[in-house]
This record gives sequence, structure tokens and C-alpha cells, in this order.
Amino acid sequence: MPDFTSTVDISRPAGDQRDALAWARAVWEGAPPPLRAFLRTGWLGLGLTTRLSPDRVLGWTVASATPDRVVLEAPSPLMTTRNIVHLDADRVYWTTEVTYNRFPARQLWALAVPIHERVIPARLRAAAGRARPGDLQHRIVTTFQRRLGNPVLSRLPGQTLLETTGRSSGLPRQTPIGGRRVGQEFWLVSEFGERSQYVRNIQADPRVRLRLHGRWLRGVARLLPDDDARARLKSLPRWNSTAVQAFGTDLLTIRIDLD
Repeated sequence: MPDFTSTVDISRPAGDQRDALAWARAVWEGAPPPLRAFLRTGWLGLGLTTRLSPDRVLGWTVASATPDRVVLEAPSPLMTTRNIVHLDADRVYWTTEVTYNRFPARQLWALAVPIHERVIPARLRAAAGRARPGDLQHRIVTTFQRRLGNPVLSRLPGQTLLETTGRSSGLPRQTPIGGRRVGQEFWLVSEFGERSQYVRNIQADPRVRLRLHGRWLRGVARLLPDDDARARLKSLPRWNSTAVQAFGTDLLTIRIDLD
């Protein structure tokens, strides 16, 4: 028996003639390039071997395939992982099974589950033509940031932090950011624009604090939708700009006028 099992299903579009393998390719290989790279990096982090080749599905081996059912596998000494796509006349079912073979498979998969639970339903909706562009990237990146990235980065003494006031709670909310100070201004670009929680907080109260080189500064944040965010990124630190461009979908320039 697998140690972890989950099944997600979605209704098939009217007139859909795709077989199970075509659905598997639409879910994995139909994802935007940055998302595909993110997923493969995560799989490698789980110890899964996903060598790309034409007879695989984004690196996953096709263990068996019929028109109505396909089984994808990725071998690993840590865990045995299978994704099973099954079709009936009205619905598409995606089942994931994970068996823990060695330590620390359970702990690694626990980190992956929140992202997995967002990826599969969203990618199925996209394959069925029912998703808005950028929705999945936003969900995956924000889940990763909230559960792992932000807690780790916030503890680094040299990390720049933006502190806003929660629009509902009224409590301080700190977000690791990247950007550059120019005189009495600090410039940054939000990868998800007005969908970012800290941007919504700024809309409610633009007064913020900024931890820069270990020192807290006060200022007023201003959203600049007319600024060319992609051009702005070229003037900001390269590593952060690369990540923002790779995963962002609604870039928005922000300027903080420091007191």
C-alpha cells in the first residue's frame, strides 16, 4: 500500500477526444517554461530521476499506457512515485501514489505536498481550458514563499525586509524582497502586482518600514503601474531580477520614498 495517495478529478470538456497520455502531456508539458523548470527542480530535490526524452512525459517514464489509463513513474532510491491518469466518458482522474523507501522521504514529500495540491488541480483546469493565465504560477510561488522561502530568508541578518500593515489584522507583516536604494528612494518590482499580499497592504496603508543592511527605515510606498517594470528590473540586483522575470506574471514597479 502506498504511504500517500491523492486523487483529483475534473469534468472532460464537451467533445474531448484526447487519450490518457495526451492528457498527461497537456498537464506536465503544457505548463509554461518557468513552471516546467520549477517542477523539474523540485522533482530532482525529491531524488526523482527525470531524464528528458521524447518517449517520456517531462522526464517521467511511461510505465503503461492504454487509451483510458496511463501510469507515469520516476525512479528514486528515496521513494516510489506514480502518477496515474484515468479517463471515463465524463471525467479525468489524476491519482498520485508515493511509497517511502528511505529516510528522509517522508519529510521531503511533506514539503512538496502543499505545492502538489495546487499544481495538479490547476494544471488539470488549464488542460481543460478553464484556467486564467498566471494563476498556477501565482499559487505555486506564493505557497513556496509562505511555507519555506520567506521564513528562511527572514532570518538572514542581511536580507532586505519590507514591513507593511495587514489590511485586515492591523498587524505588521514582513516580506523578504529584493531591490536597490537610490538616494532617498528604494526601488523594487513585485512579480504578481496587485495580487501580492504586501501590495494589497500598501494599497490600504502606504506607510511602511524597510530593513536595509540591518537597519530599519521608515517610508511611504508608491505603486507605479505606468513604469516599465521589465526595464526597471535591469537596474536592480541581477539574481532577484532573474527570479522575478522567470516566475512573475503581473510585474509592478514600487518606489519607497524614505523619510
